[in-house]
Amino acid sequence: MTDQRLHNSDKRGKAANPEHQPGDASSNRDKTYEFFEKHDHYWIVRHRKNNKFYVVWYDSDRKQTRRRSLKTRSSSEATAKVERLIRDGVQGDPVAALREGPMTTFAQALDYYQKKYASNLRSADAAVIAIKHLKPVLGAYRITSMHKQDFLEFAKDFQDSGHTLGYTSRVLSVARSALNQAENDGKILRAPRVPEIRGKAQKEAEPLRGRDMTTAEIALLFDNNVERHLLEFLVDEVHSAARPEALLETHTSRIDWSRELIDLNPAGRVQTKKYRPILRIAATWAPWLEAVPEGPLISYDGVAVRSVKKAMQALVKRTHLTGRINATSIRHSIGRYMEDQGVPDKQISVFLGHEPVARKRTTRRYSPTNPYHPDYLREATAAIERFVHEINEHSRKWDLLKPFALKPGWKAKR
Repeated sequence: MTDQRLHNSDKRGKAANPEHQPGDASSNRDKTYEFFEKHDHYWIVRHRKNNKFYVVWYDSDRKQTRRRSLKTRSSSEATAKVERLIRDGVQGDPVAALREGPMTTFAQALDYYQKKYASNLRSADAAVIAIKHLKPVLGAYRITSMHKQDFLEFAKDFQDSGHTLGYTSRVLSVARSALNQAENDGKILRAPRVPEIRGKAQKEAEPLRGRDMTTAEIALLFDNNVERHLLEFLVDEVHSAARPEALLETHTSRIDWSRELIDLNPAGRVQTKKYRPILRIAATWAPWLEAVPEGPLISYDGVAVRSVKKAMQALVKRTHLTGRINATSIRHSIGRYMEDQGVPDKQISVFLGHEPVARKRTTRRYSPTNPYHPDYLREATAAIERFVHEINEHSRKWDLLKPFALKPGWKAKR
């Protein structure tokens, strides 16, 4: 977008005014409309008498300039509407798109979020259930009139009906994501604040989504696995402690063999508070990564795997292990293992993606939290290698030091 606001009549020449286009020879319109700003193939003008804003475009078929009312006297609202037209790829007459208007109710924001975003989440089922809780109570509320107290009252009633504090907080996190995404996509002007109802102590007291596991238990996961893509996931997970979605979205192009580093953040992806780190490739991981064909790190018949949730559930069932075990259990186990091994807290935080690595060139020479520093994650990577060796000692089926190799005598022991 180029901002071409003109503040006095001397600057409103015919060359800059969108009303002066081929096929439109009238000049008296200069007295009626005032040019405001240009957005790609649309312009915004303001009526001099009633101060209403209009969107203007050049109709090449009619060979004339045309306009539609934006039905607002607010410059910020007019700009937001036209920016939404551009973002949605609207061309020519925008009347149909303008009729849709911005979202007004919370239910619209929830429906939009479910359709465009929630279905792609690892926790898609949980998000859909949360939306079913939110819509009957808050769905009819107008977004512009929603306040913090509305969500606090919902939380109180929700807990009074028997839901835990932690689950209530997760439901509200879906409300927060839906509203923030609607604002980011230009569907609403401003997202109301959805409060976090848990304090720091309450967050820390909540149980992990997946319990810690011993290296012997993790070995059982390997021994009972029968799927190649899940074997690849397990190997990558015991070496990276990554959040499952991070591994599933990683590409071999993110491997830098010259420095023995792998970047778990896809190219072009903006880092969120759940950082995806750059890791040093452990010696036990390197042969597995070298065996991966160019493309997704984890694939099935050449196509990137989108989720391992159901495969992990089936695997855990076959192991007959008790307690809450899922794809994040290995991640939690590695964090605890590193603590027991005396790995510095800073390295654990960077390795697990709890804080970002230093990337500025000026800090590379001095900061051990920078990937190009020779001591970057040195102790953490050494701990990972010990962790994998311990799993391999317990494993009876797969030799984790040799990609896709079965241990001698495995068939005889089954």
